Amino acid sequence: MALAGVAAGATVISSKAIEKRLDDEIALAKKNGIDLEDLYFDIDVPGDAYPFGDAEGMDWVPKDWKPPKKGDARFLPNRMLGNVQMRNKMFALSKQCKEKGIDVEDISVPFDQYEGEFDTNQKRMMEMRRRLGI
Repeated sequence: MALAGVAAGATVISSKAIEKRLDDEIALAKKNGIDLEDLYFDIDVPGDAYPFGDAEGMDWVPKDWKPPKKGDARFLPNRMLGNVQMRNKMFALSKQCKEKGIDVEDISVPFDQYEGEFDTNQKRMMEMRRRLGI
């Protein structure tokens, strides 16, 4: 029983740490002018249209569950943190490349307009690092 209490306490502390890191990363992204709008809902999602079209068979959903509203995060804090960190890292690498006169325009295009070898953020980051020599 005591072990369960310790685990619950650790989970709360871990969640708070993730939320703090997320807040810090969001602040950095805003400071750098990085657009994060796509990580948030841009409309109020009707309760009967989410997540599966109606509430039938949703007895697994907590009783206090509410459909997302405009401005709510699309992802849980852990995934949001990863998304925002990736954007901040890409920004920093792009900035380093620009400062050193290294052209990365060929891989700095939206994915829906891109056809090529660097089709993930990770591949793009690796290529920027390669071009930077790091």
